[in-house]
Amino acid sequence: MVNETPDTYFAPAGRDTPGDFSRKQEIVKNSPLLTAALNAIPGMVMILNGNRQIVAVNQAMLRVLQVTADDLLEKRPGEVVGCVRPKEGPDGCGTSRHCVTCGAVNAILESQTQDTQVVRECRILTQEDSTTGALDLRVAATPIAVEGEHFIVVAVEDISRPKRLAVLQRVFFHDVLNTAGCISGYADYLAQQHEAVAEVSDLLSHLSEELIEEIKAQRDLLAAESGDLAIQVDMIVIKPLLDELRTAHLKIPMTTDRNVELRSTSAVICWTDRRLLMRVLGNMLKNALEATAKGNTVTVDCIDHGQEVLFAVQNPEVMPEEVQLQVFQRSFSTKGQPGRGIGTYSMKLLGEQYLGGKVEFVSHRPDGTTFTLKLPKKRG
Repeated sequence: MVNETPDTYFAPAGRDTPGDFSRKQEIVKNSPLLTAALNAIPGMVMILNGNRQIVAVNQAMLRVLQVTADDLLEKRPGEVVGCVRPKEGPDGCGTSRHCVTCGAVNAILESQTQDTQVVRECRILTQEDSTTGALDLRVAATPIAVEGEHFIVVAVEDISRPKRLAVLQRVFFHDVLNTAGCISGYADYLAQQHEAVAEVSDLLSHLSEELIEEIKAQRDLLAAESGDLAIQVDMIVIKPLLDELRTAHLKIPMTTDRNVELRSTSAVICWTDRRLLMRVLGNMLKNALEATAKGNTVTVDCIDHGQEVLFAVQNPEVMPEEVQLQVFQRSFSTKGQPGRGIGTYSMKLLGEQYLGGKVEFVSHRPDGTTFTLKLPKKRG
């Protein structure tokens, strides 16, 4: 049988032989000026060979990662920072399908081919034991030649904190101000149109609830990222919960001329945190509605899988491949707007780390896009 797995899905595969690697490592070691310059830099810096393997690192990188140099040598950058993608590629870091969108790999490859410094931002999903995380990095790749051998100096800056603060501030104030603006507008209208009091009062009530929910969502996300989010497990009857979810989302502007259909919501019961479950499913439904053209239908399904329950939110649109490869990345927006990208990331964070489930998606023709949350019926 012919092996259909390619050597790589993106960056070149292949690594130095032990002899070649040792020779290049000695070249770097025997350059006192280069070694001194590396350790004079306070941020993380590594030197790579032509196959993107680490031949030297500075002391700052060893301190940050809390390892020795021997733990890093011969590996590639993604393999030492805990990226989840190397195990998906035929030859580790740089060779998986998702690596095509990696700013670090692209910076290194462009630096090699263009023989110039290249700076890129990079979003990385990490995995340590059962805990997932995310990094926002700025990577600068610079080509150098030592004794006729070509290397790449890679400097890494962690920009996660300023990136997250900027994202959270923009999203929070954008959404809260939009809702507050609607409340103000309806209040002005109510003052002028006495005959519309009942209808507008209902709208004001809903918008007020939405404003409070936006504030709580941001609070919960900050707590979840810091590991301080507490969960409260209760018995949940799924059918009323999905009815409530559908009713709430049919009141928001994006559902105009769109329909939400509930399927297979028989008497399923599970024990989980109701608030977080509504948050995850609400994000799935909101994203689906935003992606769906007017006149189309979004379906919400609930399927009993014995010891587990599967929630599925489907819309008829298909996401571009580039979007699919980054959809759960922190700070990445499926809508192409800077400063958003909270919804899909929080689905993964809350659904997996706090509810103990599994969040996935498929997107292809003719079925469109389906996001799923599989939960154990009883939270351990």
